[in-house]
Amino acid sequence: MLKPLPREILEIDVELPDPLRQVYITLYRLSEPYSFKVSEATGKARAYVSMRLNQIETMGLVKSLKEGRFKLFYVEQEKGKI
Repeated sequence: MLKPLPREILEIDVELPDPLRQVYITLYRLSEPYSFKVSEATGKARAYVSMRLNQIETMGLVKSLKEGRFKLFYVEQEKGKI
């Protein structure tokens, strides 16, 4: 089930460049924070999604957590800076 997008997320989304926008919104809406799940949902290659998620993490909009061999990504609830 897709989560509705709150105003804060939409404000961040508008500021993001196009290549990052779809990945960011998909990560927010998914209940599982794995890059391969975002890849399946967007139809993009896993390596491409991982690269974009790392860029978004560098911007401070998502946090990551290492779990075994997987890197989990979570959308920050506070507004990050772009």
